[in-house]
Parts: sequence; C-alpha cells; structure tokens
Amino acid sequence: MKKLMSKFQFRSIYKTIVLTLILCFLYNIAYLFMSASDMNVYVRQSLEVGLSLLSSLGCYFICTRIWKKKNFSFQTIFKVLLLQAIYILIVSGILTNLVNICTKNMGLMLVLQLMSAFCLVVMVPFQLIFYYGLIHDKNLKEFIPMAIKKHQKSMLNWYCTLLICIIIFDTMTGGLFSAAQGFNAQSILVGSMYMGNPMMSWMMYLFLGVSFSSTLASMFTYLFMNFLMGFFYCILELNYVSYVGSLLDAD
Repeated sequence: MKKLMSKFQFRSIYKTIVLTLILCFLYNIAYLFMSASDMNVYVRQSLEVGLSLLSSLGCYFICTRIWKKKNFSFQTIFKVLLLQAIYILIVSGILTNLVNICTKNMGLMLVLQLMSAFCLVVMVPFQLIFYYGLIHDKNLKEFIPMAIKKHQKSMLNWYCTLLICIIIFDTMTGGLFSAAQGFNAQSILVGSMYMGNPMMSWMMYLFLGVSFSSTLASMFTYLFMNFLMGFFYCILELNYVSYVGSLLDAD
C-alpha cells in the first residue's frame, strides 16, 4: 500500500484528467442519444460496437499521455482496434448470448458467471500490457508473456482492489455498478465494456431526469454526488495506468 500511495499523483496528470473527462463526455453524449433513439436494433448494436472501438482509441491515447510516449502508426492503431474487437466478440458475441440461452440452467449459469468474472479481472490489465508494448514498440510475442509472468500478481491485486472500490462506492451511491440487487459478473462486464467510464453514471441520470421532466434542482444533490464519484474514479484509474507503466518501465 505504501509503495502504491507514494506513486499516487494528481498535479502531474491533471491535464490528462481533463482530457479524459472531455472524451468521456463526448462518448456518453453519443451513447445516450443513440440508446434513446428508436432506430433498428441491429443498427443500434452496430453503432454501439463502433463507439466501443472508438473508445479503445481514446483509451490508447490517454495511455500515451500518462506514459509520455507516442506511437500512432497505422499498424499500431489496427492492433488496438483488433484487440477491442476480440473483447467485444468475447463479451457480446459469446458470453452474453450464452447467458441468454442458458438462463434456466443454473450449473451453466454459474460457469458463465465465473468466466465473466475472470474476464472482468484480466481484460484491462492485459489491455494495458498490450498498449504498453505497442507504445514502446516491443516484440509483443516476447514482451506480453514476460510481463504477465513477472507482474501479474501486482497488477491483478491492485486492479481487483480498484474494481471492489468502484462496486462498493457505486452500491453506496446508486451508481451503474451497484451490487445492491446481487453481484452479476456478466452484467458488470457488459456494462464496463460499453458504459465503463467515470462520467457515465451522472450523465445517464441527468439524461433520464430531463427525459422525465425532472427539475435540475431536484436532481442536483444526486448528480453532484455521482459527478464527484466519477471524478474520483478517473483519478484512481489514471493512477493505476501510471502504476502499470512504472512496473513495466522497470524491466
């Protein structure tokens, strides 16, 4: 804990925090308006996939800012999009469809929940290792196994801690990843894929409130609380990215 807290930073990344919040805001506006439209379900799903792919480029860009190194070649961007496409296939194409098919089979549902929990824990740390390798122009076939073998314990421990904190705070404040109705790893995994950015909770509630003609005065306390929580999540998540970079820099 002391080692991690000694690396906790705010002043050195405040510009990146602002950029992250702006990107989240733009993504959420597009996602919320798309979700509220009455367009064809297949068109909506296609747009949802497109937004998720674009979000991966935004995440990669933020990583270059935190790690202070850029690599935006065509090949690199293609690999970023390819990894996100594989993640979408796993989450939406395989796990979600299997869950919908096996809702009445408790044994299979338990297996699928465990698989979803595993993906929830490992996907982001692996993604950061992958991005680090791309940004620093590493040989991915050699770098990724080495980084996983050497740093998986530290990276997974702190990422699990981050996830638990978000779930606990969202449960207390009624956020999107609240476990008040029970822990559903598959649902949280899907939510994190398409709505897992720090600004989504308050913007979604604002959007819903305006749609139902609620006044800003009546929503202010709840929106302000969720905005502060989102800002706090943003700082934690960017510090985790920085922490991963410091681990890999030491190799």
